[in-house]
Amino acid sequence: MNELITVLRAFLQIYIICVLAWALISWLPMVSPSLAFNSTVLAIRKFLDSVVEPYIRLFRFVPPVRIGMQQLDLSALVAIIVLQFGGNLVISLLARAVGVG
Repeated sequence: MNELITVLRAFLQIYIICVLAWALISWLPMVSPSLAFNSTVLAIRKFLDSVVEPYIRLFRFVPPVRIGMQQLDLSALVAIIVLQFGGNLVISLLARAVGVG
């Protein structure tokens, strides 16, 4: 059972990294338009969209924050916070249930 908890923790961290990467890649068109349409970046973005977008959609109710003429979408930040707290809660409850500590 200890191995299962280790795998769940690793999966949680990898998914959080995917959400962060998804958020950073979504800013590329504003920061570096030429890099945003690179074929490698597009392939990575397509993969991250398929993995992360269904989870992020749950948090689209969070209104974007207006910064000057731009709007900052905070749904990824809220999604990461919920994932971190929720994932750690589930893992700690599972560890406590099986006595792994």
